[in-house]
Amino acid sequence: MQPAYWILILVAGILVIEIVRGRHKGVHRRQDFYILATAFFGSQLTRPLWALITAGAIGFLLPAYRGALADAPFVPALLVLLLVAEFCQYWIHRAAHNTIRFPWLHGMHRTHHSAPYVNVTLMYRTNLVWPLVHSYTWWTAIAFYLGMFGPATAFYLIIMAWNAMTHSDWRWDDAIAEKVPGGAKLVSAIEWVFVTPRIHHTHHGFGKDGKVYRNFCTFFSFYDRLFGTLHIPEGRPWRYGLPGGEHDWWRQMIYPLVPLGEARKLPVPKPVDHPGTIETA
Repeated sequence: MQPAYWILILVAGILVIEIVRGRHKGVHRRQDFYILATAFFGSQLTRPLWALITAGAIGFLLPAYRGALADAPFVPALLVLLLVAEFCQYWIHRAAHNTIRFPWLHGMHRTHHSAPYVNVTLMYRTNLVWPLVHSYTWWTAIAFYLGMFGPATAFYLIIMAWNAMTHSDWRWDDAIAEKVPGGAKLVSAIEWVFVTPRIHHTHHGFGKDGKVYRNFCTFFSFYDRLFGTLHIPEGRPWRYGLPGGEHDWWRQMIYPLVPLGEARKLPVPKPVDHPGTIETA
């Protein structure tokens, strides 16, 4: 089975848990469904194009290194791939939140943040051009080009699975902290190395415990610690999404191929007993 199918099964399982727990009730707007559908199905068309571009660029830049690391030991190769790709992604992600110096990166990335909620569907809520500047896209392609098929596949599965678990509205870190003896200390220990849902949820929020300009890591939290951008929240953010208006869904999806245009207010129903949603976006 293709690795992408395993991730799809994991996401589907988390989605079922979220729906059963009522965490999708009254959350999604019509615009959100348009964005999700375009992102999910549109990526089936754009992914082969980005694969061709990355493969062509890597082959041009490293013509003599095709398959050069085919005999690299699995565990060291995987660890180096995780460390290097996450380091690069930290800085790309951080730059994408700098609206002054990198407005074009921010314009692409804001699609992922414009949702007034956090649940596992955010895994696929991305601008169609964003994967082309994403560190994981390039490092996965480089690893395959160098012949590290096993480590590259494992890298993809680990990063995507962790992404699904940290975007989930099913907060497994809260469950550990509240129900397991010594769970709070265990979660804190985990967070010295790895990103947990509460760390990433904070990155999608604003107001109390919402820090969109913090917590840029996807997998390893220690880069945020090292560069002074880590925030450990006390609870869920006061609101999810971006304050202010939101751009037309189709412009969000294909920017910078078209300008974003003017942002406008969109009404959002507030679900009962569901913290972290906004009333207008």
